[in-house]
Amino acid sequence: MEKSGFFNSSSGDRLYNATDFAAYFGSLVSNGIFYVNTTNLQVTPTTGMTVSIAAGSAWINGYRYENTEALNKTLTTANGSYPRIDRIVIRWSLLNRSITVAVLTGTAAATPTPPTLTRSAEVYELCLADVYVSQAATSIIAVNITDRRLNSSLCGTVNSMVTAVYE
Repeated sequence: MEKSGFFNSSSGDRLYNATDFAAYFGSLVSNGIFYVNTTNLQVTPTTGMTVSIAAGSAWINGYRYENTEALNKTLTTANGSYPRIDRIVIRWSLLNRSITVAVLTGTAAATPTPPTLTRSAEVYELCLADVYVSQAATSIIAVNITDRRLNSSLCGTVNSMVTAVYE
């Protein structure tokens, strides 16, 4: 099947949807955060088991995300015996038709590892930060937050335009 676009409609003969535009923009802009400034979507501790995600924007699979003000997320209660690593992610969901910040709660263990990111046709996650939750912790401290925004395999920054041209 041949497809082309985007042309003005004449009597309703041209109908486009979000998927068409996302496919187009996704071919020009890579997934990641817009690194306009150093605090773009940065995760920092607040009080207790809450972290704050700074204002900023990102791009996932041709879809735009913007957080216009600090957004707080509360982590689940720490395990009394073992530490865990939680992940703060931006989650694109085709099923929910949204992009939101989410917390992936890790599994408490003697040697914890962060949860695996979901990267499927329906859900795609970018990791903003890993949060080490000490055993019996009642608060999160800055030294326990590992910034992952610039890690290209976990998040990375948006690159625009075509990066390779084939004949």
